[in-house]
Amino acid sequence: MKEKLIMDAVDVHAVTHYSIGHCRRILRKIKSLKSKLKHQKVTVEEVSEYLGISSEQIRNVLQKTG
Repeated sequence: MKEKLIMDAVDVHAVTHYSIGHCRRILRKIKSLKSKLKHQKVTVEEVSEYLGISSEQIRNVLQKTG
């Protein structure tokens, strides 16, 4: 199975169990901190850095959820 590179709100929800709306806010905050444009995506590494969780743990959760 391919490793996931890009995170969306549903993926952040699978890891954190926060509401989808809150997960969207987290992604917007990461984009703001990283000076990304609206069309640019957020990576697993960026989310792991922001949340303080290793990227390997995030990938393990995402593999289990499909």
